Amino acid sequence: MASSFALGLPDGVVLDVITRDTGATVAVVNRELQVVYCNDEYARWFETTRDQVVGKTLDDLYGTADRIRFMPFVERVLMGERVEYQRLLHNPYGAEEWRTICLTPARNAAGEIAGFITSALDVHELQVSRAALRAANQRLSSHMDNSPLAVLEMDQALRLLHCSERAIQLMGWESAVPAHGSYLPDLLRTTDQRLGQALERLQQGREAQNRVETCFLRADGTEIHAEWFNSALTDAQGRVTSLMALVQDVSDRVQVARQQEHVANHDALTGLYNRAAFHEQLRRALAAVRHGGGVALLFIDLDGFKRINDEQGHRAGDEVLRIVAQRLAGAVREGDTVARLGGDEFLVMLDRNLTPEEPQRIGQRIIEALNQPMGVDGHTVRVGASIGVAMHPPMKGEIEVLMGAADQAMYAAKRNGKGQLCYAGAPA
Repeated sequence: MASSFALGLPDGVVLDVITRDTGATVAVVNRELQVVYCNDEYARWFETTRDQVVGKTLDDLYGTADRIRFMPFVERVLMGERVEYQRLLHNPYGAEEWRTICLTPARNAAGEIAGFITSALDVHELQVSRAALRAANQRLSSHMDNSPLAVLEMDQALRLLHCSERAIQLMGWESAVPAHGSYLPDLLRTTDQRLGQALERLQQGREAQNRVETCFLRADGTEIHAEWFNSALTDAQGRVTSLMALVQDVSDRVQVARQQEHVANHDALTGLYNRAAFHEQLRRALAAVRHGGGVALLFIDLDGFKRINDEQGHRAGDEVLRIVAQRLAGAVREGDTVARLGGDEFLVMLDRNLTPEEPQRIGQRIIEALNQPMGVDGHTVRVGASIGVAMHPPMKGEIEVLMGAADQAMYAAKRNGKGQLCYAGAPA
């Protein structure tokens, strides 16, 4: 088989040596789509010998249906383009097999395209593995998108690689989905440093996984509390290559906890601190006095409240107590602590910027505010206030001592004619 095919090819013996053990099917086809050379592997695919293949056309070998499928590639290679594609074929044993087919222009001695060389290599295992990997990735992506948790994948520098649909919803990114490569900390509106610190520990390889709860704002101003489960992926050398975060919205849980805390620490009728919460605030203030400053405790008892309760009923009495709470809050300074002890007794604690004159000034404002008439159920009612004041120093910084002294001073104010303020330790 010499170079009698007008392709300027070397002797067939040389081609045989080159193509014998490649594991690929190899054939040379002229412009008339006639096979002018093939190796044994190519002939085996047609369950025949090389002598029976050479001289036949592609129509003879493949049939019209197959020819229609591959002719677009043939036309491209005859125009001088090297073409590569993959096809699922039936091998000589009847099994389906993926093969990569490469078509290369064949030129004669004058440099003209006289045909093409076709070679095909078995890539079935690779293609099956790719298909399995693609299917696994699709399943994983589906699981991520359908998960109630938001899923975020970042590179080592915290640039966003992937985010699930739930992440887009949770972060409030629906109107402007962040671009691939966006820096995650820039996308979260927060001054909370806990998430950044947790991710930094993963970046530095100090932890393989961690958990953190943080708070951020959506673009619409909604406050979101989220629990982050973060993990790091490392390569064979132990270097961090990517990070993943599973994020759970815990805003409802936080809101319930806040409500429970509010109920536990506040008076249900007035919304002021209750006795237990006030004691805790007073304890903390007294402990802080060791570093300087002082604490003044104002014990307030309403004058004339029992008459309103007896004459107009408890509903009117409750409304009076709510109005009193509002007026107390308006009479004290920002940061002062106001509580309802029970019944018609209230407490005010002054522990910031305290001067000897401040209790008298605040107490007088409270008396004046509570002396103003109140509109309750279509009636105008009036109450007054008697106030006892205890201060540390000079008194001992103990809750029971201060509470008892302020209570006694309040009774002294009532004995002195009500609507007055009396200091503990002052002559009755």
